[in-house]
Amino acid sequence: MSSLRDPNRPRYFISIAAELASVHPRTLRIYEEEGLVCPQRRNNLRLYSEADIHRVRIIRFLTRRQGVNLAGVKVILQLESIGKIRVYDLFDEDDVERYVQGDPEPEPATEPEPQAVAKTSSR
Repeated sequence: MSSLRDPNRPRYFISIAAELASVHPRTLRIYEEEGLVCPQRRNNLRLYSEADIHRVRIIRFLTRRQGVNLAGVKVILQLESIGKIRVYDLFDEDDVERYVQGDPEPEPATEPEPQAVAKTSSR
């Protein structure tokens, strides 16, 4: 495979990777601290690959769309890495793919706050 097309080749600094994954750079650092993503390092700089960005998008899907906490995400990703499950099999494959490709459906709208009713004193 050409090194230019290798999805595991580290190529993005943290600021670019964060933008591509639609997260804040601090989020990437937290994911690294939690062991969810492991960017390569060169001269003390984090370098993210396409595969890392894809993984971050899956983590976002699990946390934001499915409400899984980071401990749960870690378990899911560990089970996936040993071949016990696939994220795409746990949830609607099209929904996961849409979200991971950067085209998430809008979050469900919260119901509007009820308008305050003016109280009148009854005499």
